[in-house]
Amino acid sequence: MNTPAPDSGRSTRDLRARGALIPTGLLVAWLSVGCTIGVQPIEPPSPAEVPTLEAALVERPDDAGLLLRLGAAYVEAGRTADAIGVLERARALPTHPPGVLFYLGLSYEGAERWADARSTYLAYLEVETRADLREAIQNRLPVLRRSQLMAEAREALVQEAVLANQPPRENTVAVFPFRYSGVDPELAPLGRALAQLTVTDLTLTGRITVLERLQVQLLLDEIRLAEEGYVDPATAARSGRLLGAARIVQGSVDGTEARIDLLAAVVPVETGTPGPPVNEGDALREVFAMHKRFVLDLHGALGIQLTEAERDLILQQPTRSLEALLLYGRALEAEDGGDWDLASELYEQALAEDTGFDEAREGRDRTRGAAAGQGTAIGELAGAGHPVLPPGPGAGGGLDPRSGFADVEALIPTPGQRDPAAELLGREGIGSGPTIIDIILRPPGGEE
Repeated sequence: MNTPAPDSGRSTRDLRARGALIPTGLLVAWLSVGCTIGVQPIEPPSPAEVPTLEAALVERPDDAGLLLRLGAAYVEAGRTADAIGVLERARALPTHPPGVLFYLGLSYEGAERWADARSTYLAYLEVETRADLREAIQNRLPVLRRSQLMAEAREALVQEAVLANQPPRENTVAVFPFRYSGVDPELAPLGRALAQLTVTDLTLTGRITVLERLQVQLLLDEIRLAEEGYVDPATAARSGRLLGAARIVQGSVDGTEARIDLLAAVVPVETGTPGPPVNEGDALREVFAMHKRFVLDLHGALGIQLTEAERDLILQQPTRSLEALLLYGRALEAEDGGDWDLASELYEQALAEDTGFDEAREGRDRTRGAAAGQGTAIGELAGAGHPVLPPGPGAGGGLDPRSGFADVEALIPTPGQRDPAAELLGREGIGSGPTIIDIILRPPGGEE
C-alpha cells in the first residue's frame, strides 16, 4: 500500500479527531478489489420488526435510537398513537437524534394534532442539516397552519358560550377583509389586498397585536360570513369574541376607475359600538397614497400616536403598480381558499408587474412550497426519512449503528510495518500491483 508522507493528505491525528470509522465486514472484500468503501444502506423499518424492537426496549428503555426505530416501525404499521408514545419518550431524553422530531411531527399529523405537528417540525428545522428533509418540512408548514386555524375556528364555534364570557386579549386587533361594494368586478380584489396591506402596516410599530389575516378569514368562512353579515357591528363583535380580539377593524371599498373610497371603523368587542369612521377617497391612480393616509388615520382611531420615524416607516409603499395590487388581491383570495397552485401563479404574475413587490414574492414562495407540501403524503415523507434511522435488528450491526466498525487508523501501517524499498517500487500493498483506495467517511444513514 502506498502510504502518504506526513505532510500530504490527512494525518493520523486528523482522522482520530474526526472519529472516522469503517465497517470491518466490508473492508476485506472491498480492499481486495480496490472498490470504494461505504456504509451499508439502512433497511426501511417494517411492522414485522415491532416485536423484536419491543423486546429490545424492555432491556434498553432509554435507548433513543431504539425508540426512534420502533416509532418509525409503528408509523409504517399505522399505529399512530403507539408511535407518538415512544417518540415522545425519546424526545424527553437528554439527547436524541433529529429523526425523533421528524417522525414525531409525522405522527402528530396522522393524529390531526396540527399545532403539535407544526411546533415539532419547527424544532426539527433547528437541528436537521439534510437539505432535502428540511425543504420537505418547510413546504409542509403553511398547509399545517391552515389546518390548525380551521380546527381552531371550528372549536371556537363549539366553545362559543364559554368564549363569550371570557375577556378579550388586551391590545389585540382583528382586521376583517374589506368588502368591495362597487360595480366594477375588476376592482373587487382591492378589498382583500388593501385589508392585508393594512394588517402589515399596523404591525410595523409593534404597539398592538394584529391577528393574521388567514386566521380571521377562516373563522369568517366557518361561520358563513365571508359573503354577507360581517359588516354588521353586532356580528363583528361576536366574531371578535370568537377570535379573542379586543377590537375589530371592519371596512369597505367603493368606487370606479374614476374614484375610490375607503371607509372603516373600529369596533370594540365588549360594546359592539363602532367608533368614528375613518374615510379616505381619491382617484384610482392615487390609491396607494390614499391607503397610506387611511392607515395613519386608523392608528389615530386606535389611540396610537405615531412618532415621525414610525410615520416614515408606514408611508413606504410596497408597490406602485395597480395591476400588481389587483393580482395580489386575487392571489390572497386563492390562498384563503386553499388553492395553492393558483395563488402561486397569481403572486408570480404580480411580481412580474413589480419585481420590487416583496409581499408578492413572499406569497409566491409560501404558496409554491405549500403546493409541493400538500402533494406529499405522510407515507411518502416517512419514506424520505428512512436514511436518518438507525439500522434494524436484522442488520449486521444489530441495533447499535457503531457495532461492526473499526477505527480507520487500523488501515495505516506503523513505522515497523513499512517497507521503504517496496514503497519506492510500488509493490507495497494488497495484490500484485498498485492499489488505489477511495475512502468515503460518513456516519450510518448520513450524507457523504
